[in-house]
Amino acid sequence: MKKQVLCFLLAAALTVSAGCGTGGGSTESGTAGKTTSGASEASSESGPQKYNDVKLKMLVCWNGGYKTPKDQYNNEVAKKIREKTGVTVTYEGIMMAENEKLNLLFASGDMPDMVNAPYWGGTDGCTQIIKKAAAQGRLLPIEKLAPQYPNLKNAYDVGIVSQSYLDNDLDDPNFKGHRYVLPQETPGDEADITNWAYGVFVRGDVPKALNVDPTSIKTSDQLYDFMVKARDHKFKDVNGNDCIVATTYHSGWDYGGYAQSFNAKQLTDYVKLPDGSYTYGVLTDNWINKNLFIWKLVNNNILDKECFKQTDSQADEKVGNGTALFASTQYGCVVNSTKLTGLYTSHPEMRYVPVGPLNYSDGSAAVQGETYGRSGSPVIFFPTSCANVGAALTYLDYVNSEEGARLVQYGIEGETYTMNDKNQPRLNADILKRKKAGDTAVDNELREKGIGYIFGRTFQANKSVTWWGEANPGDADAAVPDVEAYKKLKPVERMKGYPLSALAPTYKDYDAVTKFAFEGTKQDDYTQRAFFAKTESEAKSILKSYQDYLLTQQNGMFKDYLKYLTEQAKSRSDVVN
Repeated sequence: MKKQVLCFLLAAALTVSAGCGTGGGSTESGTAGKTTSGASEASSESGPQKYNDVKLKMLVCWNGGYKTPKDQYNNEVAKKIREKTGVTVTYEGIMMAENEKLNLLFASGDMPDMVNAPYWGGTDGCTQIIKKAAAQGRLLPIEKLAPQYPNLKNAYDVGIVSQSYLDNDLDDPNFKGHRYVLPQETPGDEADITNWAYGVFVRGDVPKALNVDPTSIKTSDQLYDFMVKARDHKFKDVNGNDCIVATTYHSGWDYGGYAQSFNAKQLTDYVKLPDGSYTYGVLTDNWINKNLFIWKLVNNNILDKECFKQTDSQADEKVGNGTALFASTQYGCVVNSTKLTGLYTSHPEMRYVPVGPLNYSDGSAAVQGETYGRSGSPVIFFPTSCANVGAALTYLDYVNSEEGARLVQYGIEGETYTMNDKNQPRLNADILKRKKAGDTAVDNELREKGIGYIFGRTFQANKSVTWWGEANPGDADAAVPDVEAYKKLKPVERMKGYPLSALAPTYKDYDAVTKFAFEGTKQDDYTQRAFFAKTESEAKSILKSYQDYLLTQQNGMFKDYLKYLTEQAKSRSDVVN
């Protein structure tokens, strides 16, 4: 999925001062003077403390809401955390675009104590909004604080985060030596890297009816032929309704998976040409051909025309009822959709199975390519309105300890889990049985106890596999076998080298290039216009006009930018595209 990037639209409206605001958590009496209202006080903290019933709020800035227990204060896990730290954090989600929420947040000044938000780095819109707020003094610096918390101090180690992410985003030069964000959802070791299991998946009865081995499909052209056969067979969904051939999840995520075999195995969107110079992938014929392939899917009644604007809830319904014969996304999303509707258990023959996986353009097997350490991540930041940054960091430090992480993931020993002979927590047999059967109600019941909702929005340098032998509770015993098998077919691979894109921000007019080439929705606007063009030649013309747009902005600045990157690539021996 191409991440949307939007500029800081409301910068002119930001008139709230950098001092302590009125939003955020409250503190009860007895906090021993730990309440923090600004950067100077923040620097005086000295690591984990035991607080006296401090209540804080975290905004989970991810579109789609955030499921929490009905009682976030009195559930079993919250009580245990409070016993250890004296701190309780309540979480609130959003139902709007992340960048829009961040803009509104900073414009209003009505801030929580902590915010968890996307920070993919580079020209990503949310990243730019957060960086702007930091530069304006609206976030608390934490470079002196984080090292004082034993379970947070390695958050910036290379290997947990990538060198390029550290250089350009976590330690942005405009921060002038300060650190304002705590990288989150990072791996503690190679075994702890999340395998997202992206791919194309087909309803299980389809290949059987068509006598096609889905694992034999290795190119996008082969996939197209398979989908044409499925279209012409006139399958019905579980309710007897006509089917959509192929769909995605929210906003077209991830229609690019259908065109996987147009992709090369690399870390960036730049392409090295035979003469040693670099160009931008969007300027190549391959980019044109890849998007014309999607045009062909749309115009041959294969790819769902609604998918570019639909929500995840709509996708859940289409996949969950078997209405979409193919889906391109993460395998876990597909399985979850079928469990939400009950299709997974009521019609096991319709369970979605992997196609391929599709190969790279050179015919090699696709992997989940990763830099050495995350090159973009969710982050947690602390607005200057944070009622008590020491309490916030104490809370985060505890839930990132082995004891605290086990508590928020598994609950209380003897009640919901026991330790096995390897001293690893394992959910009780009755819970595992329900998970294996696809009973989603068990997750709701555990959440009401406080289990399962905290970890995903607070962990950094995750060591679940290292500590417990499973990434998520139940994985070792109740993970979906098909998903686990697919992860082995498309494994995580750390790819060596310093990404060329990490050198781009040093270009003298990088901000100008960013505005016309990388920010906003212009590229999506052009490509989606092309997808809905009446003819292939019209679609090709629209795509070429976007290439022309890039090359003609600011008196041809993009050509100079690419020339600069080519020269910069010579400055390091480890540069890769």
